[in-house]
Amino acid sequence: MKVIDIANLKRKETPVYYRKEFKGDAIIEIMQETFNTPVEFVVEHKPIGGIDIRVTLVEDIDYPIIPIVSSIKNHIQQMHERGSLP
Repeated sequence: MKVIDIANLKRKETPVYYRKEFKGDAIIEIMQETFNTPVEFVVEHKPIGGIDIRVTLVEDIDYPIIPIVSSIKNHIQQMHERGSLP
């Protein structure tokens, strides 16, 4: 299982400066099959440093949720480190 990208990424407006909310479509490859699933996630800066990422899958999928959410979190972490989040 591999997260290829998060397409159609849009940032939601929030009044809190240390919390950023996003929505988009996660492109995931499982056993040579690629599919899209809508996701929403929050990137929140912790008061002592670092970030906390929370991911919500909008639709149910026919695959164990924990590995998919973990892979999406890792992909979001890498995007945040590269500065490619809007």
